[in-house]
Amino acid sequence: MINTYRALLVAQIQAASAYRVQSILWMLFSVIRPVIFLAAWVAVANSQGGQIGAYDVRDFAAYYICLSLVSNLTMSWNAYDFEFEVRLGRLSPKLLRPLHPIHYSVVENLVWKLTTIVPLAIILVFISLTFDARFRTTPAHLMLFVPSVLLAAALAFFSGWVLATLAFWTTRVHAVSTFWDRAAFIFAGQIAPLALLPGPLQTISLALPFGYILGVPAEILRGGVSVPTALQLMAGQAIWVVVFYFAFQRVWRVGVRQYSAVGA
Repeated sequence: MINTYRALLVAQIQAASAYRVQSILWMLFSVIRPVIFLAAWVAVANSQGGQIGAYDVRDFAAYYICLSLVSNLTMSWNAYDFEFEVRLGRLSPKLLRPLHPIHYSVVENLVWKLTTIVPLAIILVFISLTFDARFRTTPAHLMLFVPSVLLAAALAFFSGWVLATLAFWTTRVHAVSTFWDRAAFIFAGQIAPLALLPGPLQTISLALPFGYILGVPAEILRGGVSVPTALQLMAGQAIWVVVFYFAFQRVWRVGVRQYSAVGA
């Protein structure tokens, strides 16, 4: 398997180099939204004496910088790509190979993140200096952030694949994926830090998987939660990863049997 992944990595890096500009543009697009919300919250905070709840301008800057980094590290677009593979029959050749199609997506996601992390880091450092971001991060938070962001990436990946496999029945999952993304926009901590959401919305964000993908690892990296609270939130991440992993295994086995695209 190691040799297989090495070969896939080499092939994907070569493919990514041909679309380097496109990758950078996608990365910039992923940063624009957090920056817009950062500017909005800074304006609101300044109009209310410089503070909203436990956040001042520097805290908002730190949060949205962390959110941008987490968003880049956890982004997954499987549902959108898989729909076309099923509908156009492109999945058929992959099913004939000994390697599960999910491994190709793992490598594709990994390479995209590796090729965009450096320019993203430069942009985030510039934003941090511009807004004088204040991070409350301790060594313990940094140690917890690594497994937290890995759990968040796994959660985004497997939930994306569960949505993607709905294409076996509908052949079109774009509407479902868009609805999922819109829900994440509200509940994942993008429109506002989870701590500033109204009580019911905050409860929903942590009862559903959305908050564990972006808001939780972003707050851990910022140092916005205590270590015991971070551990509790990471337990929630782990539970949702397990749920979606087994859901994917089940839906995939049933879905492959239902696969009826042209060329299947």
